[in-house]
Amino acid sequence: MIVVKHNYISARDRQSRVGGKPSKVAAVGRALAHLKYIQHRPGEDRGDGGREIFGEHDDELSAKRLRKAVREMRDSKVVIHKLTLAPEINPEDKKAFTREVMQKLGSEKGLDLQWMAVEHNNTAHHHIHVVILGKDKNGTDVRIDKKDYDKIKDYGDRYLERVHPLELERARAERERKEKDRIEQRKREKDAARQERIREGLELPWMHKKILREQLEPYSEWKKKQAEKERAKNSPEKAKENEPEKPYFQDTIQAAGKEWSRQNTLAELKELNQYLWDNYEERIDKEQYKKLVAWMRTKERLGERDAEPKGGEEKAADKNKEQDKPKDVFEYKGEKYSKSSSYEKLSALNERLRDKDADRLPIDHYQQLRGWIENADRARWAGVSDRLIENAKTKHWQERAQAGMPDNFRVVNPLQQQVMSNPVVGLFMQGASIANELVRWIPLTDQRDRLKEGRDALEAAKLDKVQEHNRPGRDEEHKAKDRETIEKLDKAIDSNQATRDEANDKKKRKKWERDKEEPWDKYDPWGRY
Repeated sequence: MIVVKHNYISARDRQSRVGGKPSKVAAVGRALAHLKYIQHRPGEDRGDGGREIFGEHDDELSAKRLRKAVREMRDSKVVIHKLTLAPEINPEDKKAFTREVMQKLGSEKGLDLQWMAVEHNNTAHHHIHVVILGKDKNGTDVRIDKKDYDKIKDYGDRYLERVHPLELERARAERERKEKDRIEQRKREKDAARQERIREGLELPWMHKKILREQLEPYSEWKKKQAEKERAKNSPEKAKENEPEKPYFQDTIQAAGKEWSRQNTLAELKELNQYLWDNYEERIDKEQYKKLVAWMRTKERLGERDAEPKGGEEKAADKNKEQDKPKDVFEYKGEKYSKSSSYEKLSALNERLRDKDADRLPIDHYQQLRGWIENADRARWAGVSDRLIENAKTKHWQERAQAGMPDNFRVVNPLQQQVMSNPVVGLFMQGASIANELVRWIPLTDQRDRLKEGRDALEAAKLDKVQEHNRPGRDEEHKAKDRETIEKLDKAIDSNQATRDEANDKKKRKKWERDKEEPWDKYDPWGRY
């Protein structure tokens, strides 16, 4: 895997239009400064005369001649392109690696590129700085966009696979191992956070969130709402509202710590979409996600339209219209999937699609698949609370029978026995007794002393901070911050104690008022007047 970073210097960009100098002069000055930086940046790999600059055929180019070539780009749209290549492994011959990548890039674009490069080995991540002039040898403007990044990565990977196959394979295995360890670490952190919530009483370990969802909104009611939404979505008024917005400048979203726009490739947007679904805590809001989906749909349609042969505009338009129509079934690897498929089948497909080597689905099919999984999941959890209660009843009666209780909760009063002989009444009374037993298990009051828990937490934090303050070798600046934190914790502990005292006084006052209204000698020792 190769990391590619690209930027350019032009008289039209913002940085060249500030500072009081003419924009062309400022752009050339910035380009020369970059050339000087990559050659003379401090580091152990820099020689007395700076690092050597190599090109397409020469191993050591003249810096004076290069500066002259940069100045000749003064009237071009772009003075230079700044390109950084950071391969995953360190090639034995970086010059051969760079020359092959640049030669294939120029051939792909039909340009005879003028470029120079410098190796940087002064950091933990070895890399190569490439400077491409704004015009090729034939005077044609050079343009490098995001589509070229994937080509550059592919050219570099091919070189490494051919020249360093074993090193590349080990590097990929190491990268996969680190990614696996990162995922496992995140899972452990999530499990630890859940256990902490359970200890604090904020979450019940035995109550599944899907059971709670079924209790808050039963499946039957949820299904009616979904049908109403579907009817409203297909109405003519809603169709006008769902028309895509016109594109405008700098339409971006923030996700996964980066900025994304419709300028990103379809592969990059799909990777972002999969990442957001795999990492629930990093998901974006609904409006931004709709925008991401719209970009992917547009790119997929344009890609298929471009694939049509010339003269097939009408066929492409008909194909796009057919794609716009919602379908209740799609095919993957010769097998059909629909909304009536089982949850296990849909989930298995979803797991297969997570594999990086699996064939990808169009975004519309991804949306359908996830919607179908959600519906099937709701359906399989429907009525789960009733089933759990029935299982609890059965288990309870079995335990009573195994304990040797002959009546097994049946009364022996003759009148009641005659009433209970009616099977309907007997079943009703048995269910009522079980429900009463289950309700008795649920505590109706919070028995926790939260003020005491808060005080214990504050004292523990204070103790940790005091130990940190007294640690040998700690500088005065950190000790001053520790003393400030300890002082704040003391104030919080005093405030907590004042609140506890006030709460205790209030309890005593209420008890005194209650005893005043109902004196202790109002009843005799047997609880009678």
